[in-house]
Amino acid sequence: MGAQESVMRAAVSRFSPPERRGSAYGTFNMVFGVAWFSGSLLMGYLYGLWIPAVVLFSIITQSAAIAVIAGVERMERKVP
Repeated sequence: MGAQESVMRAAVSRFSPPERRGSAYGTFNMVFGVAWFSGSLLMGYLYGLWIPAVVLFSIITQSAAIAVIAGVERMERKVP
């Protein structure tokens, strides 16, 4: 997690202009916290229902994350 947090915060500074960096970090931390809480809540609920559902949920969300990262990489390559 320590390696991921430093990379994510570096990406926030890379994609935001210097005059809006404070707002960008605040927005990032808010979205990250809400997403973390929501995912944990949903995974806890799924665990109570059916444990394989937790595995399926994890595979689906991680696959979606890979697709998002690939899309961002493509967009970044197109921008001069």
